[in-house]
Amino acid sequence: MSTAEAPEDPPSARERDLLRRLATGTAGVVGDAFLRAMVRHLAAAFGAELAFIAEHLPAPAVGRVRVLVSWQNGVEMREGYEFDLDDSMPCAVVRREGLLVLPEGTCARFPDDRYVRDFGLDSYLGVALPGAGDEHVGYVALMSSTAIDPDEDELAVLKIFAARAGAEIERRRHQAALRTRDAEVAAARARVLDAADSERQRIGRDLHDGAQQRIVALGHLIGIARRKLGDDAEPVALELLERAHEEARLATDELRELARGLHPAGLTEKGLGSALEALAGRSPIPLHIDGLPERRLPAPVELTAFYLASEGLTNAVKYAQADVVRVDVSTRLGEAVVTLADDGRGGADATGGSGLAGLSDRVAALGGELLVESPPGRGTTLTATIPLAPWRSAHEPFLEFGHPDDGGRGERNIQAVLAGRKTLSVTLAREWELEGGAPRVGQRLPVMDHLGRRRATVEVVSVASVPFLDIDDDWLEPEDVGATTLEGWRSDRRGFYATIRDEMALLFGEPGWQFTDEEPMMLLWYRAVADERDVAPEAATR
Repeated sequence: MSTAEAPEDPPSARERDLLRRLATGTAGVVGDAFLRAMVRHLAAAFGAELAFIAEHLPAPAVGRVRVLVSWQNGVEMREGYEFDLDDSMPCAVVRREGLLVLPEGTCARFPDDRYVRDFGLDSYLGVALPGAGDEHVGYVALMSSTAIDPDEDELAVLKIFAARAGAEIERRRHQAALRTRDAEVAAARARVLDAADSERQRIGRDLHDGAQQRIVALGHLIGIARRKLGDDAEPVALELLERAHEEARLATDELRELARGLHPAGLTEKGLGSALEALAGRSPIPLHIDGLPERRLPAPVELTAFYLASEGLTNAVKYAQADVVRVDVSTRLGEAVVTLADDGRGGADATGGSGLAGLSDRVAALGGELLVESPPGRGTTLTATIPLAPWRSAHEPFLEFGHPDDGGRGERNIQAVLAGRKTLSVTLAREWELEGGAPRVGQRLPVMDHLGRRRATVEVVSVASVPFLDIDDDWLEPEDVGATTLEGWRSDRRGFYATIRDEMALLFGEPGWQFTDEEPMMLLWYRAVADERDVAPEAATR
């Protein structure tokens, strides 16, 4: 048998063990879960005290890296941590050469590396993560105070999994680019929608203040002329004046309806509830308002909800032969849900000329979705779901606790607020800027749960804005924020904001936003006060 035909050498026991660890530990997981599993099992296999995967940031941050996932045993390197690579770090060698194996001597070779120096991590293993092109997209690094000495077979296994990790990072970047593009498209569509709404409001105001008032005045003048002529005037002239007076009245009514259709009167000043009540008062069939949110919705969402109710009511009267229409507006999980249902004959076509297609486009422009259920003979139900985060406004600032997967933490925080045990919240100052600025001392704020229910009310006692890194025990105690240590709280906050980075980037309109130690934080001290609008604890648990 020739050399070319000889079988490959069987894998060594160490290689098989590493391959088994990684293959078993990362089976069936993708994304961050795969990266975390990879560093955890690599650390266990080589006895490392620190293992992490870092991403090389694209332009304009060339030369800077971000820690995506880390496994730590007494050596903290938090996820989301960023730093600049320089020649004092072994990681810079990995980027340049693709591989660095130092079973010992790392401390002597890189004395200025903080992690190497402070923790005595004398052994280093780094493998570059290949991208789609020739450049590396990141690297995986293991550091230890005892020797990490992989053989050639283990390095081959590492490179295989490094290639998969590189592919995961490329996938993350592609998804982030798509999200950014989608956010930019949605923002552009929303700007167009907002401009159109503003123009409609201006036209409606001009009609009301201009043409409508002139026609009203014309009607008054015709009435005065009719009375001055008296009953002995020419019958034809009197008839013409009566007709002119009636036409002026009809023109006034039509202009009033036209102006109201362009932009509902009172919506901006009084809110959605008032506009819907006015719509119900003009409706030829009963319009029941079954529910409204506890707080004002952002203006684009309120206007869309009104248009949905108005168009749905018009269709119910004109086409569905309905006897009653019901509207319900609620919030849940960061979304507004508008439901309009009638008891008519059904069979509505969302793609036809009923105006539903235009409503669907409007809801989509806000990043939402409109569902139409209209089985023949069983009525029509319109359900619009619209995200609230991109459209937050200064209407009634609020505190919110919890999310669906928090394990009950949000509910525990609300109960602590109600019991007076929780009197401080620390949030991004920029979030308050979207709500019209920092709350004032003495201002009352509703406390909402993640389902949009008003659970409590607090009165602001004190307010401060402090960079995240400067929040120390002069500002708060760990128990104030439900933590054991301040450093543990800081680590938890950094991880939390790294998790929701994409959501915050969309909220702030900054695709590249990321949480840093310099981020201004709003410290808000408060006390619970009674308010009849709050949902009772027993009702909230039903």
